[in-house]
Amino acid sequence: MLIQIRFHVLFLLFVLIGSACETKTASKNSKNEVKDTTNNSSVNVKDTATYSSISVKGLSLYRGSYFEIQYPSSFTPKPKSPITKYNGNIYVTTDEASFTSPDGDVEFFVFSPLWAGSPKSYLNIMSSEEVVSEKTEKLSKRPGQYGDKVIRRVTIKSKNGNYCRSYLSIEEQVGTESNLHHVFGIKYKSQLSYEKYHGAYLAFKKSLKQFAD
Repeated sequence: MLIQIRFHVLFLLFVLIGSACETKTASKNSKNEVKDTTNNSSVNVKDTATYSSISVKGLSLYRGSYFEIQYPSSFTPKPKSPITKYNGNIYVTTDEASFTSPDGDVEFFVFSPLWAGSPKSYLNIMSSEEVVSEKTEKLSKRPGQYGDKVIRRVTIKSKNGNYCRSYLSIEEQVGTESNLHHVFGIKYKSQLSYEKYHGAYLAFKKSLKQFAD
């Protein structure tokens, strides 16, 4: 009888650990987003003509209208059209894209327009969702910069507990009348899923390259 009681206790602890999007878990995810931000404080500007289609070390290259980013080759990108061709390279005509893991447990997101703007709907909180944590940080203008940088981190969960999603929004002034806005996001069904793909998500964010017009 004592062995059976211990087994049930251990099983209950395992279920609790794997449950998705508790408030405590979301707070931890928010901290991870804060740590990850430092790698995205600036965006490299590259000439689109210098790139060719590549898929190395399990990574594939996705080109949007004015950006490119590397994602795990096993993930499914969206959208895949409409496309344009330039110097033999294929570009999807979009400012945003999502990438879904083969098991469907995780989805990465990126928004990287030429200048400012906002994703079509990614920053919106749906009626079926609620905000778990939110933090906004404003970095004042520093020498050599035109204006402030606003970094916003938000963690959201579905009310039915089916998933959580966290996003990082970075807005900054880069000219007298020019602003940049980039958004990274990760949607996950459980904390175990988040931890499984967290390293890939960090690499995904770090690989973003912005094109100039």
